[in-house]
Amino acid sequence: MEDTINQEVTTKDILKHYSSSVLIYGTVLLILSLSPLFYESIQNSWMDYISFLILYYIAYIIIAPVIFFIFKPKSILKSRNLAIIEYIKRQFKKNETTEEFLKNIEPTEKEKQAFVILFIKAFFSYNCLNALFNKYFASPEYDIDFIKTFIGQIIQDTSSGLPLLPSLGQFIIDTGDMWLKFILGISMIVYAVSYLTELDIFKNKIKSADTTPLGILTCIACYYPITILTYKFIEVTPDSLLPVDNQMLLVILNLLIILVNFISLIAVIRLGTKVGNLTNRGIVTGFPYNIIRHPDYTMQICYIILTTIPLFIMREYSIITKVIMTVATMIWIYIYYLRAITEERHLIKDPEYQQYVEKVKYRFIPKLF
Repeated sequence: MEDTINQEVTTKDILKHYSSSVLIYGTVLLILSLSPLFYESIQNSWMDYISFLILYYIAYIIIAPVIFFIFKPKSILKSRNLAIIEYIKRQFKKNETTEEFLKNIEPTEKEKQAFVILFIKAFFSYNCLNALFNKYFASPEYDIDFIKTFIGQIIQDTSSGLPLLPSLGQFIIDTGDMWLKFILGISMIVYAVSYLTELDIFKNKIKSADTTPLGILTCIACYYPITILTYKFIEVTPDSLLPVDNQMLLVILNLLIILVNFISLIAVIRLGTKVGNLTNRGIVTGFPYNIIRHPDYTMQICYIILTTIPLFIMREYSIITKVIMTVATMIWIYIYYLRAITEERHLIKDPEYQQYVEKVKYRFIPKLF
């Protein structure tokens, strides 16, 4: 995209882009800092997402102008933050006719893209950082001593002639949550890096964003604080996700849950800094995207199924409760299906993705669907 721009980047262009970016990012940071919906979710005392974003903002103020003046990136000439400022300024024009007033209210396509991309970066980077600092960094629960002791016990039992499988099964049960948390933590780090960066060196420049209401709504339905409302209507159950007494079944379920999340992690890592919701940062065709087009969403759906089926089998619920649970589960699955459909509707505008669809014909299940 940048190669097609022949115009030279001037000092004025740099200053306008830089000042508008500082103003826009500072305003977003202030909103996140003062909004009760976001601020009340802070739990970590030593570091939280607000503190991190403040440090990140300060670093941007210091480092960005150095990069801009040295490298003079052509993307400055297409500054999205400057487009947002220009749109806001246009709303305060005086002595307009009604026709001009209505025209000024309607954002251009560039302005729509700018607003949505700003929302994407702010909303999803907040969610990633909040999860990292409150859930994955604050209490990682990666007890290395426990693992060493357990492995030592397994070796001792094996050398004593005791069966190996029961010990391994118990190890999987006792450490399943830890491995799951570890996998999700890595995924969250990759997502956070992606949302907080947009650099040529990372090859993750945003080509375009999905600005359709359906695309945005189905995407944010899975994230806080929207989930406060979502769970009011389609929460599956507040009970344990794996209420299973049979040890063998519990081992199998834990293994399957770890496996589907591990495959999801592979999909996320394959996308790397291109990963992210509602944006086209370039097409990835390597494994597992050479098998199906939506491996991450497929694994998310499998995870929902794996953590819901035991409730139907092992818990005694009323018919009404089971109907509600079934409907809720189907709605969650349908949300991920819609996310895939709306994502493709946006990506299909890219000729590179059109070629990819010709090669990889199945969305969720190889040779089937």
